[in-house]
Amino acid sequence: MTLSLVDLGWNDKIQQDFEAVDDGTLTLARVVRENRGEYVVSTGESSSIARLPGIERLGKMDSAAYPTVGDWLALEKVENSEDFLVRNFLPRFSLFERKAVGDGTRHQSIVANFDSLFLVTGLDLDFNTARIQRYLSLAWNSRRELVIVLNKADLRDDLEEILIEVRAVAGEVPVHAVSAHDRSTLDCLFEYIGKGKTVALLGSSGVGKSSLVNAFLGEERLLTQQNRAADGRGRHTTTWRELQPIPSGGVLIDLPGMRELQLTGEGDGVDKTFEDVEALMSQCKFRNCRHQGEPGCAIEAAIKEGTLAVSRYEQFLKLSQEHMVAKARREARDKAIAARRRQVNVKEGVAKKGKTRRQKNANRSRDLLDGASE
Repeated sequence: MTLSLVDLGWNDKIQQDFEAVDDGTLTLARVVRENRGEYVVSTGESSSIARLPGIERLGKMDSAAYPTVGDWLALEKVENSEDFLVRNFLPRFSLFERKAVGDGTRHQSIVANFDSLFLVTGLDLDFNTARIQRYLSLAWNSRRELVIVLNKADLRDDLEEILIEVRAVAGEVPVHAVSAHDRSTLDCLFEYIGKGKTVALLGSSGVGKSSLVNAFLGEERLLTQQNRAADGRGRHTTTWRELQPIPSGGVLIDLPGMRELQLTGEGDGVDKTFEDVEALMSQCKFRNCRHQGEPGCAIEAAIKEGTLAVSRYEQFLKLSQEHMVAKARREARDKAIAARRRQVNVKEGVAKKGKTRRQKNANRSRDLLDGASE
């Protein structure tokens, strides 16, 4: 399917951002897929490969400094080639990122410039609300509309009870129960999808994201697998991120399954996810209440009355602690980066002054020699 830039999500704001960096030689395109340092991009007329100039690959602390799927790029054509070089990537209006696996400070950009983020959970053996709360805490920082999608609704006889349980932790985020194998149940999701719209699907392996995408596409374009019978957990099916055009308009991005997401220490996602807990804490008699037997503790009163579940409060404590640790690490990293930059600037300044001084001395010597020759 050939997509125009409008189909890909182009609008006047993107055009203005592009014109701000375009010198008349650049091409506007969107990242459709990322392949180990090179990008499959669409210009609205054709698909091509774009790469970063070699120098741009060096010294980056976070993948946020690199383009990712969904980014809009300003590209320069490579001479005698169909490929492009990335000269700029335009300001993002949304971004989902996570802490890179195995590293305490680096972040990984997952997807950019989406209009809605579907947080997909499977209603099978692996269902739990703690994971939903974690995803919400991280996804709030994406700055776009969040939607909780409960897939495999046909597997539950207690669906109404499940919906009550999920809505209790979802706050104002809409919750929809669907089945990827029953297209009639997907009508509630089409309000988020349309021409020029981008929807990203985030969730653990096996929750049925690829099956949902196939249902929207009307064909089995993405590979799917059965979950393990023993525990209901899924196998990784999607191993890359790619824009998928929908015949009715708009594009979907099926993100690889993520078993565990660690918080990045940025934003206020935990506070937004647990607004009810935050509100209760503000009602405690003492401002420094530790919620461990102090008189007038609103948290303990709510737990005793049954209006606050112990599991929700414990999850709040867990994620708050994780957020603070990640925040401290990020701030330490930022200070270290700033210190290194200052050192580099000082060295460059000294080198520049030395070069200027040597140049002045050379000019003075030349003037003396010129005077002596006269």
